[in-house]
Amino acid sequence: MEARFTRTDVVVVGGGMTGLIAAGYLARAGVAVTLFEKASNLGGRAATRTSDGYRFNRGIHALYTGGAASSVFQELGISYRYGSPKETFVLRQGRFHILPSGPLELLRSDFLSTLDKLELGRLFAVLPRLDARALARLSVQEWLQSGVRRPAVRQLLAALAHTFVYSASLDLVSAEVFVDKLQRSLAHPVHYVDGGWQTLVDALRQVAERAGARLASGTHVEAIEHQAGRVRGVRLRDGRLVEASAVIVATSPREAVKLVDDGSFSPLREAVDSLVPARLACLDVALRQLPASRYTIVQDLERPRFLTTQSIYSRVAPEGGALVYTFKQLDLSRPTDPRDDERDLEDLLDTALPGWRDLLIRRFYLPRIEAVGALPMASSGGFAGRPGPRVPGLDNLYLAGDWVGPEGFLVDASAASARQAARLVLRETAFSREAVATATAML
Repeated sequence: MEARFTRTDVVVVGGGMTGLIAAGYLARAGVAVTLFEKASNLGGRAATRTSDGYRFNRGIHALYTGGAASSVFQELGISYRYGSPKETFVLRQGRFHILPSGPLELLRSDFLSTLDKLELGRLFAVLPRLDARALARLSVQEWLQSGVRRPAVRQLLAALAHTFVYSASLDLVSAEVFVDKLQRSLAHPVHYVDGGWQTLVDALRQVAERAGARLASGTHVEAIEHQAGRVRGVRLRDGRLVEASAVIVATSPREAVKLVDDGSFSPLREAVDSLVPARLACLDVALRQLPASRYTIVQDLERPRFLTTQSIYSRVAPEGGALVYTFKQLDLSRPTDPRDDERDLEDLLDTALPGWRDLLIRRFYLPRIEAVGALPMASSGGFAGRPGPRVPGLDNLYLAGDWVGPEGFLVDASAASARQAARLVLRETAFSREAVATATAML
């Protein structure tokens, strides 16, 4: 560790997208910020692995636009190339049908009756006016049971909910999450990013570095140093103390607790102990070419499974090759065998893309990847039930991540909390008037 890292204005712990966003905002405001990432590369769960010319994200990744992430990228000047999926099919009783995601598809759908289509059409009409926050204390299952009469429509919405909330525990997850994502998905396109999500990571890194942020990968922060209720800085694994006026922790919730809780401080541990992460089983396959099949994006109606061939819409595979992601949403109350989950995803591939095994180049199976640090639960009030960006009892320590704050889900929560943490640092820490004025104008 070089001596210049012994003092900085702000330390950001964690070099995933959350930490890079926070560092970018702070550096652009003229604050001396140093980011530490324990891994050798930046990106965290958003990092992309290249194998034989195929660019694998860590499990399925799609950017739902129209939320906090979109506004943050615009504010930071992040641009990227992308494609949007066009035609999605549902799998029901071994047959494929067009997913009715709008008026035209609704008319073409052949698995819904006339009465089913009328109810779904009415839902599409009223959905933009629903206040998702009013549903925070209802589970997805309760909302569907109370608001949807037709069984086929309820089955369709439940299947979509599995995919949107990244969980099969619809009896536990807040309906606010599902309704919020459903509203935005009908109004804004989903983006599959060219080059994988590493494209976004690299763009955020460039923004931060060009603004003057110092990014130190392969550097392990051992603990947050604090005394008398105030943060002093961070201690690195080599024993060196890096003093700072403020620290933003942009890690997983469990890692945040390890950094802060030295036995004398427990409020953060109490908050984190109540959080429930969403874990998925993901099977991702690279194929020499795509089998002769029309069913390249599939939502299973009868089991919590989803398949998408992202290489059709984004540049993540060599010319002629195909990169296919599948994932299974798990139920918190019904544990499954990871080997059975893998066979379940292989079965989905066999059904949608017969012949894929003969074209296989590479496969990655992630049996229990953590996709979300904290599921917004009905019992805790949905988004508002997540911990806030401040740590009670510790001044100048802030949190950011997909498990922090009352806004958004997945990367939207990460982006919103990172921006909010940067705002709080600039407002509550004694930096120069010029830096605060610049930050106020920018944020």
